[in-house]
Amino acid sequence: MEAELARSVCRLVAGLVVSDDDFAPEEEAFIERMLARFEVGDREAIFPIVSREEAAAKVRELPPWVQEEALITLVEAAVADGKVVDDERGYLVVVGEAMGLDAAAIGRRIDAGLAARAKP
Repeated sequence: MEAELARSVCRLVAGLVVSDDDFAPEEEAFIERMLARFEVGDREAIFPIVSREEAAAKVRELPPWVQEEALITLVEAAVADGKVVDDERGYLVVVGEAMGLDAAAIGRRIDAGLAARAKP
């Protein structure tokens, strides 16, 4: 993935992680793994973090295949600490709706992510 696209996805994910003002150790570890996965070496590259209000516009700017990768990564980040709070769910719904998905479709992805995380 091109470096600027990778940074855009990482900014979206960082926005989701901080949306609930509770930065759990599991989320911190997820951010580190995500930065390595997307080959974003400098943590400062994920700033400015994308707020929920900006998320829809930012995700629409991404090519469709990157949108899907972003949504997968967003769900993984949301379930990293074993729970998805309302602020995180709202962020995911905003992004999903910008991609043409409804809240029920996002809910199913969240449920699948939580179930996958719960398996040993």
